Amino acid sequence: MKKNKLIIIMFLILLIFTACSKKDSDVAVEEITDLHDNVETEIIEEVEEIEDLDDINKIVSTLDGLKYYEEDLLKRPVVVSIDNHPGARWQAGLSQAEIIYEVEVESPYTRYLCVFLAKEPKLVGPVRSARPYLINYALEDDGIFVHVGGSQDAFNEIARLEVADIDGLYSGAMWRYYDTGKSAPHNMYTTLKSIRDEAVNKGYRIDCEFEGYNFNEKATDLSQKYSDVKKAQKINIVYNNSNSTNYTYDKDNKLYLRFKDGEIHIDELDNKQLTAKNIIIIETEKQILDNEGRLFIDTVGSGNGTYITHGEAIDIKWSKNSEKERTKLYSGSHELILNPGNTWFQIVSNKNGVKIE
Repeated sequence: MKKNKLIIIMFLILLIFTACSKKDSDVAVEEITDLHDNVETEIIEEVEEIEDLDDINKIVSTLDGLKYYEEDLLKRPVVVSIDNHPGARWQAGLSQAEIIYEVEVESPYTRYLCVFLAKEPKLVGPVRSARPYLINYALEDDGIFVHVGGSQDAFNEIARLEVADIDGLYSGAMWRYYDTGKSAPHNMYTTLKSIRDEAVNKGYRIDCEFEGYNFNEKATDLSQKYSDVKKAQKINIVYNNSNSTNYTYDKDNKLYLRFKDGEIHIDELDNKQLTAKNIIIIETEKQILDNEGRLFIDTVGSGNGTYITHGEAIDIKWSKNSEKERTKLYSGSHELILNPGNTWFQIVSNKNGVKIE
């Protein structure tokens, strides 16, 4: 439509200048200008109308509160254990995850658990091993759990909870990707298509059955809805002396810029800095289980937390009744409503390591 109208304008320009004398050229230019402006207005209106119709055909995801075509939300989420060892940085695909958890593993490291549904990054990785608490968070969103190996406790939980898992030790859906310059075990990658194809081969259910979260229709400042709101321009989370996570609020874009161990945290796919719309800090208990430093992290039960968005923070409570149920978030007696956008869950065992200012 737009192309056809532009062709008509060019034809009329040629026709007018052929028919007009030089004396009439100024009038012709004015007529052409008016015609161009009118057609441009029509094109803009048509584009806006198409965008409105396109928006009507989309539905809201209960993972990030954004709108997608229905077919993009009918798939089963893929939840991937992502390596965060310094030798694995930077990771691929994180910017396109709806939800990411950062959780401690053997000191001094943390690991990411990424939930993918509507978007399809061309690569995801490096994929790393399973831990029981990662499984518990993966089950919240009915995810196909993706990992490479794991602790014995994790294997026991996979069997007990009948987890739909894909293990890179026994699956061709993942491969060593040496072009990144990373060495094993920090270079195992995959794609969501490979994982979903493998899930079909394994006979796993591919449709989704999860509750999801509640979202505002439009992004809203916390101070518009809640009392006891604190400023949250900078967030500093210290897991240990060798491991920290920081966020700085970008007020122009109303997003948090992410930093890891003092460096800009980027996505390997496009070298752009990772951002967060929502940050949720979950305070829980941990125990060291063995000489290898493997951990028990309490995911089932209840505790305190903090919700951070739009440069503001409020205290919240969390509750998770079983391994497979969603972690519910509360402000007072009401379930929390998030802003549309991606969410980073920061799972911490020491609230004194968290500073918000």
